[in-house]
Amino acid sequence: MTRARASLILGLKILITVIPCYFVFHNILKTPGMDSGDFQSLIRSIRYTPLFFAVLCLFLSTLSGCVQWRLLLRKQNIEMGYLKLLKIYYVGLFFNNFMPGNVGGDLKKIYDIRVGTEETVGAAVSATVFDRLFGLYFLNVFALVVGFLFFIHDPEQRYFWIPSFWVFVGFTVFQIALFSRRFSRLISKIAVKILPQKWGDRFCHLQERFHAFRDLKLWIAITFLSGITQTLRVLVHFCCGIALGLDIAVSWYFYYIPMIAVISALPISIGGFGPRELLAQTLFARAGVGTMESVMVQLLAYLAGLLLSLVGAFEFLRRRKSVK
Repeated sequence: MTRARASLILGLKILITVIPCYFVFHNILKTPGMDSGDFQSLIRSIRYTPLFFAVLCLFLSTLSGCVQWRLLLRKQNIEMGYLKLLKIYYVGLFFNNFMPGNVGGDLKKIYDIRVGTEETVGAAVSATVFDRLFGLYFLNVFALVVGFLFFIHDPEQRYFWIPSFWVFVGFTVFQIALFSRRFSRLISKIAVKILPQKWGDRFCHLQERFHAFRDLKLWIAITFLSGITQTLRVLVHFCCGIALGLDIAVSWYFYYIPMIAVISALPISIGGFGPRELLAQTLFARAGVGTMESVMVQLLAYLAGLLLSLVGAFEFLRRRKSVK
């Protein structure tokens, strides 16, 4: 990638970050009777016990998430101790806060796995990508189930079921393309024809690696672990809402957070900022949450993640110091 092209992409990501932030701020300012005193009052009213539980939920989710990642890495013949993997996981969590989307940390994890093992990059990429995709997939399953149980008969809410449905369909088709040998052969033929030979060969090799995940016991295990991990991550936002004094059912979070998570994961902004807050503001207004409060829930959840990820920052600095 040329320097000019890289600069252009970075500039676009900054715009996609800044423009939605402007609208978020504008929406807060135009709220009737809103002034700076309301923000200060909201900050002073934050309860710290729910914030502690938010950090605890996020901590527990990293433990279960790392177990899932380790199972997938093992299927790619990468054997590493859990504690060592957990350190790499936390370093990735720290990098997620500052790199495009919430996937920048995944690149760091892939790099660290590649440096720490004799396996190729493809092994780390396939396990890490599938780990991320399966988590988003499971979140959207939550949204569909909760939407069907609680919101399908609400004319103002049932249409928000549609985005999660199409994301679910998209992930399902993608997984079929990866795991169905017949379908994957068709995709491989198309890839070889339309991609340069080098990239076509890499794509086909990556598909072969994904076939290693065709294991029923593995799917049962990662489904169980994803259920725990994604439930805990939704509860992080719920606890942040309680800390702000929001009195809405947890079902709203399980319905809306998956959509916000998908937007945050796209590498279109810096750290997910901007699009995440604007979407949260739009969605949670439907539940009667104020514009400022809906943004604060996201910011508190982000701060909880940032606080926990400092473990990764210390590990990253320790490594650099030991190398010197």
